[in-house]
Amino acid sequence: MRASGHSTHKFSRPLLLPHGGWRRRIEVFSPKLGRRLSLGNYDAFRTWLVIEANPAIESFTERPAHVDGPGSAVIDFWVKLRNVPSGEFWFIEGRRRSPDVATTATAAVELTSPPALPAVLHKQAVRVVRQTDLQAWSVPIGNWSRIIPYLVSHRRFRDPLLEQSIVVYLGEPRTMDAVLERFATSDPTSVEAALFALLAGGRVVSPDLAVSPLGGATRFGRT
Repeated sequence: MRASGHSTHKFSRPLLLPHGGWRRRIEVFSPKLGRRLSLGNYDAFRTWLVIEANPAIESFTERPAHVDGPGSAVIDFWVKLRNVPSGEFWFIEGRRRSPDVATTATAAVELTSPPALPAVLHKQAVRVVRQTDLQAWSVPIGNWSRIIPYLVSHRRFRDPLLEQSIVVYLGEPRTMDAVLERFATSDPTSVEAALFALLAGGRVVSPDLAVSPLGGATRFGRT
């Protein structure tokens, strides 16, 4: 997978992660951008998986800008969608545990509202990704956490002929097991990687991934 023309956009350069020993640092590689990312928390990681999973998102940047100059809150992502070429900002609703979390295993997670944000910021539309959204997306997020490693490890070894053969075979929906059986003369991991590359590129779809864990019974079909 190759990076898009993202580097020419004014929000293409991510801000540095704030310093602080308390901050979690999650290093990932983006197949969509073809580069490494440093993410500051698990919610950013989960939102990144949502971004990678959406073929309508052509490009993105982590921590693209401050809300209102240095020292203010950092916007989590800028994304460029196919139907929104100007892009939009994604701001993740925060969460914090109640003070007695250490003594109560079932302590509730309290949501912290994002700062009051206008509908447009720096001439970009603003969208708040809420904790309820991330919870609702838990199944596809879990599936894409398994798919991304295939895209990363096989990105330099894509087989266009194998991919096209899979597309032809998926003229009607088939399970992953059926795809593997049909292309049994190829390395199974390479077949899975080709199938997932088609999925990431939007040439193949799988509604099952939104509701069920990825497995041999997961169905795929042409778009």
